[in-house]
Amino acid sequence: MSKILRVGQFGRTFTRGMAEYVKTVEERQHPVSNDTVKIFKFITYFVGVPLLGVAMVNCYIKILEESHEPAPEFIHYPYMKVMNKGFPWKDGKHSLFHNAKKNYVPGIGYEEE
Repeated sequence: MSKILRVGQFGRTFTRGMAEYVKTVEERQHPVSNDTVKIFKFITYFVGVPLLGVAMVNCYIKILEESHEPAPEFIHYPYMKVMNKGFPWKDGKHSLFHNAKKNYVPGIGYEEE
């Protein structure tokens, strides 16, 4: 029994100076001031939301620019579009989220131009 206490006492020698770093829950909690809440609301509404709007407009413009370009010519490389087994839906050549304008189908090509 005395050996167990000595092991515990030996462990306390390492944590003796940690009392100033280890604090209770009440000591760790800090009240949030109203100024902090106002700053984060300001940043959210006047910085975050306009940046989100600009990003949305940028994506919309990029999509409009891409819609006028023809599909690139497909160059068949032996390591691309290797299908050892067909997909378990439809004819087996179309992926689950297939886009007829963007995705090349082996043996068929682009379906819509």
